[in-house]
Amino acid sequence: MSRSSVGAAAFAAALLLCAQSLSTPAQAQACSAFGNTPRPHNAMMTRAGYSLVRCKGGSRLADYTDDNGTPRQACFYDHPDASSAHPLPLVVFLQASFAPLDGQLAKTGLVDHRLTADLSGDPQRPGFLLLAPMPRFTTHFYPLPNGFSLGWDVWYRQFAASAREVAGLRYAPNVDFAAIDHFIDRVIRSGRVDGRRIFIVGYSNGASMTVEYVQHRPRIAAAATYSGPNPYAFLDDACPQRPVAVAAADDGELAVTRTDAPVFLLHRDCDVYGSCPNMQAMQEQLIQSGTADARTQMLDRAQQPLQNCDHACGTEVNGSAFNLKARLTGTAGHNEWPDEWTARMLQFLREHPLAP
Repeated sequence: MSRSSVGAAAFAAALLLCAQSLSTPAQAQACSAFGNTPRPHNAMMTRAGYSLVRCKGGSRLADYTDDNGTPRQACFYDHPDASSAHPLPLVVFLQASFAPLDGQLAKTGLVDHRLTADLSGDPQRPGFLLLAPMPRFTTHFYPLPNGFSLGWDVWYRQFAASAREVAGLRYAPNVDFAAIDHFIDRVIRSGRVDGRRIFIVGYSNGASMTVEYVQHRPRIAAAATYSGPNPYAFLDDACPQRPVAVAAADDGELAVTRTDAPVFLLHRDCDVYGSCPNMQAMQEQLIQSGTADARTQMLDRAQQPLQNCDHACGTEVNGSAFNLKARLTGTAGHNEWPDEWTARMLQFLREHPLAP
């Protein structure tokens, strides 16, 4: 079967499964200490999505199957100067939902930046290793056509590395967190990674996952994101939670296990689903939950810095799925990577290694 045939079949199946997923209202989801139930998986669709990814300029890692039985993959982009004697920083990229990985990486320019950018503070030895774990086909609390597509489960928030028991019920780990853990572990085992400089960059749904990941994994030095909604409360999330730095008082709160990770949040003043106010609220939540350094920068369509959201794109703190300007102008801006700010994102990472 040709790549185009696989893509068409995947899209048709996605629409069917998305329609099926809509038959259960968000309000019918069972909530728990970890928010929503785990998002359903589809191994066949995940394989079809992976088949469209070429990992151009890098290599494919495909040695892991998650606890759902879904084979998981990642793209890895090496650096010729990395060695055990001279390890280099590692940047983990988490893609947006819906679209294949190759095109998103091309937008960011990270594959090229890995050869020239200084993330170690030593301009004589620039560059970094780049790892891009791939998500899976699953249901999302997003509107069509993104209700079922490649993406990260940011709604089931059991982020520990092993199962946990609460009130007599066993909760398995989030399989997407586990997949990211696995591929980072694999690259680290090469002995060529600077352990003080493991960074994470996320885009859209991948940016939401980045925020959660950096709040629960102490080996990540810092994070930079573009256009990521609040992973703890956005649109029709049936079980929103407030991140807290202490023990959760009830199921409406989630205790984060880490508060010292610097985070740089970049987004548009008119963003997809009217999410600009939601992203502003997320910054406040991160600060309130103890995050030591949560910075944000808002941009207009020309990538010029702004201070306020465009209220014509929506004013709801949890987003506006049906706001016309957000669907048109917001989606267009969301789909444009802010290339004039990539160097600033990388600079932020360089400035925040882990303490010795």
